[in-house]
Amino acid sequence: MGEHLTADFSAPLHPRVTVASASGSAPGEPRNGDVAVALRCSRGVLLGAIDGLGHGEAAAAAAELAAAILVDHPDEPLSQLVERCHEALGETRGAALTVARIDAEAGTLTWLAIGNVAGVVLPEGGVGPRAAALQLAGVVGAQLPPQLVPIALPLAPGDALLLSTDGVDRTVADGLRVRGALGPLADGLLHRHRRGEDDALVLLARYESAG
Repeated sequence: MGEHLTADFSAPLHPRVTVASASGSAPGEPRNGDVAVALRCSRGVLLGAIDGLGHGEAAAAAAELAAAILVDHPDEPLSQLVERCHEALGETRGAALTVARIDAEAGTLTWLAIGNVAGVVLPEGGVGPRAAALQLAGVVGAQLPPQLVPIALPLAPGDALLLSTDGVDRTVADGLRVRGALGPLADGLLHRHRRGEDDALVLLARYESAG
C-alpha cells in the first residue's frame, strides 16, 4: 500500500502539546501528496494536514508548497494562511487543507478546514469525538469559499485533535481513546483505517497538563 512513515514531532514543540503523524503514499508512488505540518508558534503550536489533489508528483508538489507557506508564517491568522496558500497554489492542481492552532496558554483550539481533510476533538477519557471541524467546500489554489471564518473552542488537558485525509476511512475516530505515546497510536490508526489506492495521513495532537 505504498510507503509507511511515522514522525513524532513532540521534541521541538511546546511542552504542553505533543504531536505525531503517520502517512503513506499511494501504491507505486515515491512521493506522498499528503503532508503534515507541526511547528511551534508564539503561544502554542500550528498544525496542518494537507492533501494535494490526486497523488504522485503533482499532488506532492502542491502539498509541499502549502506546507512551506505554513512553516514560513506560523503566527498569522488562519484565514490569512489559507489565503496565502490559495495564492501560492494557483498554478498547481490544488489541495484540501485543514489548519489548526492550539493556544497552549489560553487552552483553546482554532481551526479552519477547506475540502475533505477531516478534523475531530477527542476528550480525555472519552470514547469518540466531541467536536468536528466544519469542512468548507472548495479547493485551495482553485476556489475558496466566500467567507473564511475559523472556529474556536476550548480544550481541557488531555483533549486530543485528530486530522485525517480522505485516504483514511471516516470511522477512524469511532470509539477511539487517545492514551499513551502518540507515535504508535498514529501508526496503528493508519494501518487499520487506510483505504483505497490514495495517499493517506493521520495527525494527532494532545493538549497536555501543566507541569
